[in-house]
Order: sequence, then C-alpha cells, then structure tokens
Amino acid sequence: MVTGGLKFKWLDYEVEVVNVERREVKDIAFCSYISKCTPLWHNGILVCVCNDFLDARSIAKKFLQEKVIIMEQVCYSHMHEYRRGLWLNEESVVVTTPVVRAYGVYRALAELIATLR
Repeated sequence: MVTGGLKFKWLDYEVEVVNVERREVKDIAFCSYISKCTPLWHNGILVCVCNDFLDARSIAKKFLQEKVIIMEQVCYSHMHEYRRGLWLNEESVVVTTPVVRAYGVYRALAELIATLR
C-alpha cells in the first residue's frame, strides 16, 4: 500500500505527489463528485487527483519554468474492470460520476502505483 509522498520522472518532467492514499471505490466516487475531479482508470487502478491548496497559476508556473508537475492529493483504488461511470446510492446520497481511461502522466502514475502495491 502506498501512503505519503511519491516522486517519479515522466518524459522530461519531474512529478511530485505530496500525498498518496488508498481508498474504497465508493469513497473516490463521492469525493470526485463533490470536488468535481474526474477519476481516471488504467489497468486495474482507479486514480483521482486533487489540488486544493495550490492555485492553478502556481502549478502552471512550476510546470512551464521548471518542468515539474505537482499533484497535492492522489487517491487510488483497485477496480479490475473499466466502467464508464461510478454510481453510489447509500444513506440517502445518490452520486454518479464519469470515469475516464487514464492518459499521459496519469497513466504513468497508475502504472507506478500498480508496481508499488
């Protein structure tokens, strides 16, 4: 299980993840619905990335000037098969959120998490 921070290289970029935590699929569905972040799936790993503290300008500046990608919070879960959406209906809460097949740095992140588990 991955917890804490994570650093890796992707293409010409350094990727810095401040915190990585394993969650249940239903928790990722609820959080992504509330935070408006779309979960991404690759090869059995569902990941969701949130940046709550840094503003987009700070992240973009670091990306453009220093070739560093910053991800503040990454949650992941094991989801063996791809589904186009997540549905949660419990305790008077009904949530639907789309799931996208991972691409680029998110695919690399999912592959790394799969090797570390």
